[in-house]
Amino acid sequence: MSSTIAIVVLAFSIPAMVGVFFLLRPVQAALVVALGAEMFLPERVTFKVPLMPLFDKHNLPYFCILAACLLRHPAWVTKLPKQRWIVVLALLLLVGGVVTGLTNTDSLIFGTNEQVFIPGLNFKDGCYMGISNFVGTFLPLYLGYALCRKSEDFDQLVAALAIAGLVYIPFAMVELRMSPQWHRWIYGYAQHDFEQTIRWGGYRPMVFMSHGLALARFFLAAACSLVILGRYRHVLLGLPVRFLAWTQFLVLVACKSTGAIVFALAGIPLLALARPKRQLFVAALLAYTIVLYPVLRLSGIFPVARILDAAGSVEADRASSLAVRFENEDALLARARERMLFGWGEYDRSTVHDEEGQKTSVLDGYWIIRLSMNGIVGFITAFAPLLIPVLWARRLLPTIGSDKDQRLVAGVALLLTLLALDLIPNGLFAYYPYFIAGALTRRLRELRAEAQERELVPEAA
Repeated sequence: MSSTIAIVVLAFSIPAMVGVFFLLRPVQAALVVALGAEMFLPERVTFKVPLMPLFDKHNLPYFCILAACLLRHPAWVTKLPKQRWIVVLALLLLVGGVVTGLTNTDSLIFGTNEQVFIPGLNFKDGCYMGISNFVGTFLPLYLGYALCRKSEDFDQLVAALAIAGLVYIPFAMVELRMSPQWHRWIYGYAQHDFEQTIRWGGYRPMVFMSHGLALARFFLAAACSLVILGRYRHVLLGLPVRFLAWTQFLVLVACKSTGAIVFALAGIPLLALARPKRQLFVAALLAYTIVLYPVLRLSGIFPVARILDAAGSVEADRASSLAVRFENEDALLARARERMLFGWGEYDRSTVHDEEGQKTSVLDGYWIIRLSMNGIVGFITAFAPLLIPVLWARRLLPTIGSDKDQRLVAGVALLLTLLALDLIPNGLFAYYPYFIAGALTRRLRELRAEAQERELVPEAA
């Protein structure tokens, strides 16, 4: 469901987003477009271009950024990255989608009376999946890599995340009191089921985002960014950074999303107190945990019972919710095992159905979405771009001479790991984590080049 005003706003946002690049520096313009679109454009409005994925508020900004850069700074976005893994990622995204289509040409029938029929995929479907995954993963990663070239660009990225969260606080406060209504007030319809906004005896705000979980992740990124800034800057927008960080954290807690709160409680003290070396150690540990999670779940080694017992000791409802989530994952994993390498593809082919043909599973966490739909290749291409820069940052940290650069790199790497960890229980929602990963990769490349000039850096990864 959408409205005329939502369609008009999305259409007119295209020249507006391109026009921003004629007013601001490229990095500033890209941050305004990417974050501003996520914060204020309407949800569930799309338009279709032949042979391309559906355009919406999540991917359209990155096409506009690319188009504006081709107009204003073509040399910045027409060169292949020197990091070979980024090029390999692009090929895997495209080829993986095509192979998924070609390995799912069989039709599927669910239900004892054949109530549900799902046709097989073809080469065109595979191309569509490949391009969709390419647009959602590689494009924001590449743009972050191409645009965040200097130290001040990287600093502006962190500041932009912090300021964006602060700008959103008044909107969230209104919805905490009035219930999630901004999207209905402005665009004429609700972007999600209202029942899911009722939490802990109050409301979980969404503002203009797709879900309360998406808003909570956004506030998590903003709160962490404020803490990172607080390690080397005392004032932001004329106010003490520590005060702003506490304010952002309290609003995050008020959003009532358990996962984001837990990640904030774990990550913010590290960002505020720990040295960069310790931050990157924890970030690397979490990165390996993310990679191992599917392996442990597939092998049955993951301690599900202990986690449920621990959750039950805190809150019975939380334990029940986790139990349902694990049962859902078990059902989806059993089906994913049948086509582990390239997955089942789209159109609900990867979901579980009962005897009447009704769906009995929900694709929830982003890891299980990509594993079910695109197999192991899909999981790797979804999470490798987020985790490789983190591991590279830990390796290069001893060669970074500036204390500020060490804190920025370590802080952003830990933030990126927390965002990736949130993709285990929740969906992707937005593509800015890949933009951050691209920016971190580019900054590490520049720092490595500086270290090579000082003859301190080991061989390139």
